[in-house]
Amino acid sequence: MSLTAPRVGVAVPLAWSTLSSLGTQALSFLTFAILARLLGASAFGLVALAALVVDLLQAASNAGISEAVVQRPSLTEKDADTAFWLNLGSGVVFCALTVALAPTIAGLFDHQELTPLIMVLAGIFVITPLGAIHTARMARSLTFRAIAGRNLAAALAGTAVGIPLALGGYGAWALVGQRIATALILAASGWACLRWIPRCQFDRVAAAQMLRFGSWIGVAGTLNQINIRSAEIISGGLLGPLPVAFIRAGSRIVEVLNQVTYMPFQQIAVPVLARSADDLAVLRDTFQRLSRLSAFVMFPAFLGTLALAGPIVQLVLGRGWEAVADAVRIFGCAVVASQMNNLMVATITACGASRRVLSWTTAQIALGLLAAVAAAPWGWQAMLMTGVARGYLILPYGLHLLKRHAGIGAREVLASLRPALTSGLSMAAIVLAGVFATEPHLPSILVVGIWLPIGVLSYLCAYLWQDPDLIRQVCALLPWRRTASAPVARASPER
Repeated sequence: MSLTAPRVGVAVPLAWSTLSSLGTQALSFLTFAILARLLGASAFGLVALAALVVDLLQAASNAGISEAVVQRPSLTEKDADTAFWLNLGSGVVFCALTVALAPTIAGLFDHQELTPLIMVLAGIFVITPLGAIHTARMARSLTFRAIAGRNLAAALAGTAVGIPLALGGYGAWALVGQRIATALILAASGWACLRWIPRCQFDRVAAAQMLRFGSWIGVAGTLNQINIRSAEIISGGLLGPLPVAFIRAGSRIVEVLNQVTYMPFQQIAVPVLARSADDLAVLRDTFQRLSRLSAFVMFPAFLGTLALAGPIVQLVLGRGWEAVADAVRIFGCAVVASQMNNLMVATITACGASRRVLSWTTAQIALGLLAAVAAAPWGWQAMLMTGVARGYLILPYGLHLLKRHAGIGAREVLASLRPALTSGLSMAAIVLAGVFATEPHLPSILVVGIWLPIGVLSYLCAYLWQDPDLIRQVCALLPWRRTASAPVARASPER
């Protein structure tokens, strides 16, 4: 597979998307670690339950309108205005409903102290749409440099609000303030980065078209959140906030890995793949490049963290959070299914088959909830394990959809993953053996300091032994300004 003359440019948006993820996640993770030590697991558990409600409804509130803007073959100014008001109106409705139902939701979890937390966090439904279409238009134009800056600014705002509130003794409200501040700056910086002011005009035909496409994405996104966080939902209802805190802290550590390793690819996947959706040969080439490169960085990060989970949790979170290591190890086992599922969803969405994404997600949610409920008597760890198993069980259906809509077969997908997977597994085995031998005798910082570089070196050696052409292929992406992009009809980001 040649990477020297790609039809669809990947390097520039990927570089800025990666920069955004690295800076934002480094800052937000540092904030998370500080707040975890200051507030403890109980406060984290309460806010995690309140945030769970908002997160489950966030995708439905957006109704896939942002994705419809990115995927739309052509976008007029009236279309963009319509998307903005449609998205904002949906957010206002969801905010009002969530505030009204907050006491009932808190009662379902048997923790009435959740009521005010949910009411305040519901403001995110109104704040997010204020900048969502600005972001979608920037993504559509592949202007990820601006997106990188606004993400970092939002993370700084969250840190500036959250830590002082925690030091001031505000407990769980420090975490709420952090999320609200982040959402506000994300919205405001969208207007600063893209000088576009929505006009008071609305096209019913365009709105109907966007909703027809986006509604499936919105419902699928909500179901996907339920699918991913079914263990938190059931643990919150049956076991209380503490297990939710452990699960959420573990997923937060894994989320950092995902944001740094895969999110740069996910952010550019739909707009880049959509540009080649009419040419299956180019689409296949673009998919394989994204799959190969994302696996190269994603698999070692997740499998290495799995091997170092114990000392990492001790080093980052300290005492009282030891159970989080179990969650990190279980989440790490899902890396292959997660990488494959996410990229296949992006490809199918780029091909315009959003209904198929919904059917796929529905199948996952049904399997996930049934398995989680069945595993509940054995604790939250067992529920997480069933989620990992479900991710692998659903892969054949996803591969079937990928072949049907994009013409990409399972052998092609697996071939793009083989070097990274085998190298990652051998690295994890080496690091696990080393941690087992040294952890009882050395402090956590030394265990990580010794085995992290050894793991990186062993992975690179194993990978380059299997795929010595990798360096040339990566270097082929470096002359960014010479990378050609296929023309696509779209509105100018400026008025």
